[in-house]
Amino acid sequence: MPAESSTVLVPVLIGVLLGGALAALGLWWARRAVAQARSQAELLLRESRVDAETRAHEIVVAAQDKSLAFGEEADQRDRELDVREEQLESKAAEVDRSRQDVQRERRALERRQQELETAELRAKELEREAGHKRDEAHAVLERSAGMSAEQARQELIAEVEEGARRDAARLTRKIEEEARERAEREAVNLVVQATQRINVKRSVETTVSYIQLPSDEMKGRIIGREGRNIRSLENATGIDLIVDDTPRSIVVSSFDPIRRQIAQVAIQRLIEDGRIHPARIEEVVDKVREETDTVLEDTGSQAAFELGISDLNPRLNYLVGAVGFRTHHGHNLLQHSIETALIAGHMAAEVGAGVDLVRRAGLLHEIGRAEPTASGSAAGTSAELALRFGEAREVAEAIAGLDAASEVRTPEILLLRIANRISDQRPGARKENLEVFIERLRRLEQIACGFDGVRQAYAVKAGKELRVLVDTDRITDSQAHSLARKIARAVEKELSFQGKIKVDVVRETRAIQFAL
Repeated sequence: MPAESSTVLVPVLIGVLLGGALAALGLWWARRAVAQARSQAELLLRESRVDAETRAHEIVVAAQDKSLAFGEEADQRDRELDVREEQLESKAAEVDRSRQDVQRERRALERRQQELETAELRAKELEREAGHKRDEAHAVLERSAGMSAEQARQELIAEVEEGARRDAARLTRKIEEEARERAEREAVNLVVQATQRINVKRSVETTVSYIQLPSDEMKGRIIGREGRNIRSLENATGIDLIVDDTPRSIVVSSFDPIRRQIAQVAIQRLIEDGRIHPARIEEVVDKVREETDTVLEDTGSQAAFELGISDLNPRLNYLVGAVGFRTHHGHNLLQHSIETALIAGHMAAEVGAGVDLVRRAGLLHEIGRAEPTASGSAAGTSAELALRFGEAREVAEAIAGLDAASEVRTPEILLLRIANRISDQRPGARKENLEVFIERLRRLEQIACGFDGVRQAYAVKAGKELRVLVDTDRITDSQAHSLARKIARAVEKELSFQGKIKVDVVRETRAIQFAL
C-alpha cells in the first residue's frame, strides 16, 4: 500500500510542478505581450500626435494662404472700383458737356427758325408783289398783242404739237424703215445660215424600177412554165412585173415603193441563185421582207442619230425609214423631213427656242404618209402616231401645228412652218413640169403688162420676183405704190403658187442731153 501510494503521488507531483511552471511561463508571456502592446500603443500615440501636429500646421498654413489671397483679391476689387468710379465721373462730366452743347444747339435752332419764319413772311410779300407785277405785265402784253394769254398759250401749244407730229412722223418712218431693213437682213442671214448647214442627198424614187438581166433567156425563167413564176412573184410581193421586148431588162411597177423595193431585191437574189420556182420565190420574198423591215428601222434610227435623237420608239424608227421610200411632188419625204428638222433646229438655236422639240417634230411630221391604215391630214396623223408611240405631247402639238388650218400658238410651231416651207421651195426640191413652169412665168408677166402705164414686166429669180417697169410720164411715185399693190392682188387671184412673189415696181426718170 505505501509503495503504491508513492507511485501514484510522484506523477501527480510532477504534473503539479509542470502545471505551475507552465502557468508561470504563461503569466510571464502575457505580461511581456502587455508590455509590448503598451509600447506599440505609446508609439502609435506619439505618431498620431506628430501627424496631428503636422496636419494642424498645414491647415494653419493653408488658412493663412487663403487669407492672403482673399486680401489680395479684395485689394484688386478695391482698385477696380476706384477705376470704375473715375470712369463714371469722367462720363458724367462728358454727359454734362453734351447737355450743354445740346442746349446751345437748341438755342441756335430756335434763332434760325425765327429767322426762317421772318424770311418766309418776306418771301410771301415778295411773291404777292411779283404776282401783281405779272398781272400788270400780262395786261400790257394782251393790250400790245391784241389777244388774251389763254389764246396765246393755245396758239403756242398748237404750233408745238404740229412740229412734234412732223418730227415724230419722220422719226417713226425712219425707225420703221431701219427696223424693216434690219429684220429682213437678220431673217435672211438666219435662213441662209440654217440652209447652209444642211447637206442631205437622197435619190428620188418613181413608180417603176428597172432590173437588169444577165441575158434574155432569164426572162423565160422568171415567167416560168405557163407563167407560174411571175404569178407567184406578183402574188407574194403585190407588184406588177412587166416583161416586154426591152432587151435584158424587166420592169417592176407599184404605187407602194416598199413593195417595189422588196420585189426588186427578191428578183435580184433569185437571178443570182438561179433557182426560180414558186416555193423558192415565197421563201426569198419572206426573207427579203424581214430584212427590209430591219433596214427601214436602221435607216430611221440613223436619221434620228444624225439629228442627235437616240430614244425614238422602234415603230417610229420604222416609219421614219419607210418615209424614205415615198415622195411628194417628186420630193423624197425623208430628205424633206431631215432638212426641215435641221433648218428648224438651227433657227431655234439662234432665237432661243426648243431645239430638241423642233428637231423631233421636224423628223416625224411626215410619218403619217407611211402608215397604211392612216386617214386624214398628214400632219394630224403624224401627231397621233407620235403621241401613240411615246413622244411628248409638246412634240405632237408641234407636228399638228404644221396643218395650215391650225393656229400658231408657240414659237416652235412657227419655226417648223418656216423650215417646212423653205425645204419645200428650195431650188430642186420639187419636180415640176418645165412647160408648166414656163407658162406660169409668162402668165406673171402678162398680168403685170395688163395694167395701164406698165412698159415692161420681167419674171426673175425662178418666178419669185416680178420686176415691173412703168412709164414715168403716166405713173407718179405715189401711184407706183398703189400699182404694186394692185398687181400683187391680181397675181394672188389668178395664179396658184407656193410661198410668196415679190412685186417690184420700178419708176426711173432719165434726163438725156447731147453735147455737140
